Amino acid sequence: MTPQPSEMVEKTGLPAPTDDIVIASAGEKSEWRQGRYLSIVSLVLYFGAWFGLTHSGLVADFKLPSPEAVVEAAITLRSVIVGDILATVARVVAGLTLGVLFGVGLGLLMSYSKRAFYFFDPIVEMMRPVPVIAMIPFFLLWFGINEQGKLLLVLMGVFTIMVVSTVEAVRNVPRIYTRAASTLGASRNQTFRRVVLPAIVPSLIGPLRVAAALSFTLVVAAEFMGAQSGVGYRIMEARRLFNPDVIMLGIAIFGFLSFVLDTVVRKTTTYITRWSERTL
Repeated sequence: MTPQPSEMVEKTGLPAPTDDIVIASAGEKSEWRQGRYLSIVSLVLYFGAWFGLTHSGLVADFKLPSPEAVVEAAITLRSVIVGDILATVARVVAGLTLGVLFGVGLGLLMSYSKRAFYFFDPIVEMMRPVPVIAMIPFFLLWFGINEQGKLLLVLMGVFTIMVVSTVEAVRNVPRIYTRAASTLGASRNQTFRRVVLPAIVPSLIGPLRVAAALSFTLVVAAEFMGAQSGVGYRIMEARRLFNPDVIMLGIAIFGFLSFVLDTVVRKTTTYITRWSERTL
């Protein structure tokens, strides 16, 4: 005969496991609903404040376009704005992907080999404090307005974040993990591949999200320095023609694209690190 939860409490003095699971699930569900509710409220307040300011007369239209003006600008530019979005997204994805691959790859190499660390560390530390945007004049001299310069600008900005973050993530892996693996007979390569690499993945999620957001900032700078397409190019054109509604449309598009990319990164990394104890 299976003991009832009340009997388990009386005999062991511990709460029944099924009760804990039900309570935890209900608590997590309630917390999720509350968070979603507050997110919707914050968006409503934001757009409400924007609508109120632009229709109250407190702010001139040329200083802050109204939501209706931004929508009208989107409808007017619908024939070209899709191509601009695709061009910008292509630059962001290409630069972010290459920057992450090179940054994480070099960071792992520097963590695995002391010789590689001592060789590359001075170069990385000299590059890291220098704003990548300061290299724009040289990129214009070297590449003109070609795509290579824009790609390199994004790549370098992401690279410096990821290489430093990777080295620090490896340093923060608890030594008890590597010592336990060595005690069980794992070689240095096996320990690095099967213990260190999985352990640093959760620590790289934050830097990856920062790098993804930075990619859009660098793409804007790249498209400002010379381009024939892209959301940044459209903003520069609107500035010259004094079309604040188009400028605000470009800002809204950048915000939306950044949100979509960050959501993809969060969902993907959450799935990859589902074995860890990270909380949502």
